[in-house]
Amino acid sequence: MPSAKPIQSPSQTCGWNSQCAATLWAIQQGAEVETLTRQLARRYGRTRARRIVDTASARLWLAEGFPSGDIVTMLEARHRFELSASECQSHAIEVLLTIRQAMAAETESRTNLRHEVRHAAA
Repeated sequence: MPSAKPIQSPSQTCGWNSQCAATLWAIQQGAEVETLTRQLARRYGRTRARRIVDTASARLWLAEGFPSGDIVTMLEARHRFELSASECQSHAIEVLLTIRQAMAAETESRTNLRHEVRHAAA
């Protein structure tokens, strides 16, 4: 799925740890989420691996302009056979809120940096 805002490399995802950035990069390049989750689960455990992959997916979908409701539905559908309906919904909403908060913080950080540069003494 082509991105509206292509990410050139994992290092350009400010504020993210390297594993999340690498996972985002892999998903953008077409990696299967189940394969990524299994690989990460060997290192971090199933729950954390699920969160890393879902967080990267949600971040990509938001950047591509998907509505928040659709993102929650996609995340719920991804885990419908491994979690209960209420756990799916809670997980999906938590992931989405986490990403929106992180993206807002990154935007604020970039805005503050621009103001600092503009008001810096020459």
